[in-house]
Amino acid sequence: MARQADEQRAGALEDLVHSLGEHAREFTPDRRESAIGRTGLPDRQPGENLASKSAQSSTAATVVIDCGTSRRSGYSHVLWVSPSAESILGSHGLDKLSDAIGRLPGVSAYEWDGLDLMHLRAAGSRHGDLLDGARAAVDQILAS
Repeated sequence: MARQADEQRAGALEDLVHSLGEHAREFTPDRRESAIGRTGLPDRQPGENLASKSAQSSTAATVVIDCGTSRRSGYSHVLWVSPSAESILGSHGLDKLSDAIGRLPGVSAYEWDGLDLMHLRAAGSRHGDLLDGARAAVDQILAS
């Protein structure tokens, strides 16, 4: 019985090796100059990762960090706001931010949970749309 299983495995392996051998050209990398460019890697430049680069960031993304799903009863979304938002915007600016986010399309209510979580009642709204709207509100407050 064990011998028969060993023979079946060996036969299956032989079939696999034979099949792979027939189709090996389909998986051979294209080594032409035009396929990989002068660098050897597609879409790469030699030494590009060695150059110093500054990361793109915005004050709005620093103030309103992310948007997720709220676990608070009666609320659908939660904005994660930086604890340093008040020092960036000022206390009056933080009040303006609350009002501006409360007026975003689809938002019917909001409630703060500590200094960094703002729960929103915005059923049917997309997380990305609320995050973009909140960041736009920060930009508008900073511009005024």
